[in-house]
Amino acid sequence: MSSLALVENEFSNDNAKKELGNYLDANAFDFPKPSSLIVQLVYLSTNRNCTVLDFFAGSGTTLHAVMQLNAEDGGKRQCILCTNNENGICENVTYERNRRVINGYTKPNGEFVEGLHDNNLRYYRTELLPSEPTIKNMKELVRAATGLLCIKNDLYTEAPFGGRKLNSNYARYFEHGDKQMLVIYNEQAIPFIVNIIKTMPGEEKIKVYVFAYGSDPYEADFAEVKDHVTLCALPDAIYNAYKKVLPKRKPKFSPDDIVEEIIEEETKTALEGTLDFNNGYEQEGGDQ
Repeated sequence: MSSLALVENEFSNDNAKKELGNYLDANAFDFPKPSSLIVQLVYLSTNRNCTVLDFFAGSGTTLHAVMQLNAEDGGKRQCILCTNNENGICENVTYERNRRVINGYTKPNGEFVEGLHDNNLRYYRTELLPSEPTIKNMKELVRAATGLLCIKNDLYTEAPFGGRKLNSNYARYFEHGDKQMLVIYNEQAIPFIVNIIKTMPGEEKIKVYVFAYGSDPYEADFAEVKDHVTLCALPDAIYNAYKKVLPKRKPKFSPDDIVEEIIEEETKTALEGTLDFNNGYEQEGGDQ
């Protein structure tokens, strides 16, 4: 058999279905792509630190190939898959296949294959939110938008803020390694949060987003801690959606409700972990 014939066989649909059968039912998806083909395409067309987008995902081969290539060449590529979840394909095939690729799996012949553990898998669902300007709808939007900010900054671990647990109605704080992000939902809480920042050690700057009734960047409010924060504008799509659902009256504000004194060591284990936004699924394998 010629080398060309060998390549054609490796990249064939039949070979791809046999490969899919290692993780799931081989007939779970009609026309899967062989991961070896996608590995070659990603290798030839990207650098080691890029983000690969598959906007019409099926069996999840693209994500599998990216993880496999990273394991082979030490790359730090990330991958985003999108699908309309027709017939439950995302939950039952796309997600489940890659969950097993990360965790490890047993082939039909009984052979166990070690997983690609140095990866994280997160599954987000999108949903429509009501547009009526009410406090309830405003809170729903900022909850969902916070998930988008976590994706934008690749930061998902919620933690105590300056040794205190923030009331999630006012603000939420995320950190991992030297990355920190603070999302504030009520601008009236800023003076109290600034006082907390003054007591916090460390030289790394905290990224700060403020959901507010106006477009004020709040530079004056953070002037005392300007060397410790980076004020970030909300992405236009989030800010425009937020303005549409703002109620005519501001939510009630009580300074006493902003934070709760806690002992950080006792709550660290409970608070750490990847957040699951929009009722999503999540699988971790390795470091965040």
